[in-house]
Amino acid sequence: MKKVAMIAPAEGKVTIPLKDGSQALPDRALLSLHQRMQATLNTGVLVSRLFNWLGEQLPVVGIEYIYPDEHIELRSGESRQHSAHYVLRLEQRYLGEITLSGSKRMAEGQLYVLEQAMGVFVHYLKNALDYLELEKVAFRDSLTSVMNRTALDELLPKEVDRAQRYDYELSVMMVDIDHFKEINDRVGHLGGDQVLCEVSRVMRTNLRSSDLIFRYGGDEFLVIMPSTNLAGARTAAGQIMTAVKERPVAANGREVEPRMSIGVVSRQLGESPDELLLRVDDALYDAKKTGRDCIC
Repeated sequence: MKKVAMIAPAEGKVTIPLKDGSQALPDRALLSLHQRMQATLNTGVLVSRLFNWLGEQLPVVGIEYIYPDEHIELRSGESRQHSAHYVLRLEQRYLGEITLSGSKRMAEGQLYVLEQAMGVFVHYLKNALDYLELEKVAFRDSLTSVMNRTALDELLPKEVDRAQRYDYELSVMMVDIDHFKEINDRVGHLGGDQVLCEVSRVMRTNLRSSDLIFRYGGDEFLVIMPSTNLAGARTAAGQIMTAVKERPVAANGREVEPRMSIGVVSRQLGESPDELLLRVDDALYDAKKTGRDCIC
């Protein structure tokens, strides 16, 4: 058996060396695992499907997957004293670590079944992590690390369609850094980049994980806020403005106190993605026309 999964010794955990031998599972069981791993490149879905499959074969009651390189931590079920811990590698590449908890101490043959499952799982996991890397390049703004216009074009229609189908509120926020050209003139483009990075960091810190942040233009950001009404979106906009004002930016050796104009709208019944974008753009224009450093 090819050594694609290593069991890392840990105090209090059940560990045995990988070993060669005939299959401990019928071919149909392994085929079932392959089938469940197929047709998805989502790491969370893969881990969930692995957990469900293992629960049908063994007394596995909990799973934890950690991949520090991408800050991924996934847990399901219960954590128990009896567990098997695997450091996952394929072709010398580190793919994270997985801990499987059992309702009772597992026999040697059961641990061998776990090793077989890990041998299947790592191949699909590698594909999912490779896709995650490609997605970051294709859909992330290289400077600020928030999503880019390509991602917006992909996700906004889906979010509008989902809000329409399931009848929940959806708000959109457009943020513009006031007088950004003057900031660039004063601190240079490097300093301007530092301001953009700090503003995006403040937005990520003060918004929910379910809110989607995009770099819309040079100094403009757009936020999609699912399950959020207009009042909630305006409150979030106020929190962002306050947080930015409270933290001046050290930009290229000089202190900058950026201010922002923000437009906020909520989706209207039957409104298309383009119509929604047009309205939030108009709201941002109103904020600028009103005197900037405000929310409209």
